[in-house]
Amino acid sequence: MPIGSQDMKLSIIIVSWNVKNDLLKCLSSLQKNQPFFSFEQIVVDNKSFDGTANIVKQEFPEVALIENQINKGFAKANNQGIRQSSGQYVLLLNPDTIVHPDSLDTLVGFLDNNPDVGACGPKLLNADGTTQASVRQFPTFRGALYSHTICRLIGLFRSQYRKDRMKDFSYDRQTDVDQIMGAAMMVRRSVIDEVGLMDENFFMYYEEIDLCYRIKKAGRRIVFLPDAVITHLGGRSSSQVPLKRVMMLKSLMAFFRNHRSKAAVGLFAVVFKAGVILRNICHLIIGLFILVIALASFNRKRRQKAAENIALHAILLSKYLWQIITM
Repeated sequence: MPIGSQDMKLSIIIVSWNVKNDLLKCLSSLQKNQPFFSFEQIVVDNKSFDGTANIVKQEFPEVALIENQINKGFAKANNQGIRQSSGQYVLLLNPDTIVHPDSLDTLVGFLDNNPDVGACGPKLLNADGTTQASVRQFPTFRGALYSHTICRLIGLFRSQYRKDRMKDFSYDRQTDVDQIMGAAMMVRRSVIDEVGLMDENFFMYYEEIDLCYRIKKAGRRIVFLPDAVITHLGGRSSSQVPLKRVMMLKSLMAFFRNHRSKAAVGLFAVVFKAGVILRNICHLIIGLFILVIALASFNRKRRQKAAENIALHAILLSKYLWQIITM
């Protein structure tokens, strides 16, 4: 890995997959709101089939482009960009983002003035201008059980889930946090040298959480900065992934295996997998019940939604049941 250049302040790494239009808007926002220091832009294209690579070459020749021949996933592609970069700081930026004026200067200035901070992140906005939830505490067993298993249907561990998701967090003040969303995360290169690159065992989801965990474990602060603002449209690439729920569950289990004891994870896995399966069974039964009512009442919209939910949970319980059991 390059140790960084004295002349290059910031490296912006963007991993893209079939979101050409969003990527062009992102690069345009960077072009319009350039920071007052040296920076480089590196786009890693994960084998898009929408013409992303060609349009980037044509419209943004100043952008360094890495063209993968297969979709290598988010972690591995980001690592490719980081290895090729040379900036003192590295900004991991999603392609479905719009950078606001002065945001990059604010993030870099903060890292310049706070050498004990390993990473920082901006306030993220939704497309409609509302604030997007972008900080959380590190995952816990109880919070995960509420989020993904039958525990959610009965309300068990709801308070822990709210604590993990920081539901009462104020997005108007600068705060030290456990993790910031990987959609826009600026990391000090020296910290990456210390704790390592993203774990490439994560194809998608939880890779930035794993990195944040290692940064905190190394004694560095992670800070949320509301004065820096970036719009994040959200889910443009992940929405294309079939059964992303299974991928998310696998990544969650991988995070726990990386950072919790083998015995604790083994016990949790038994309860967790059973709870996931039971939740899907319950949703399937509920969906069938709702479908019957919708058919009887000639409610077309409700009937369509019920049919979609039934199909989703039926697939999870048939085609992907073994993946859930063995994750």
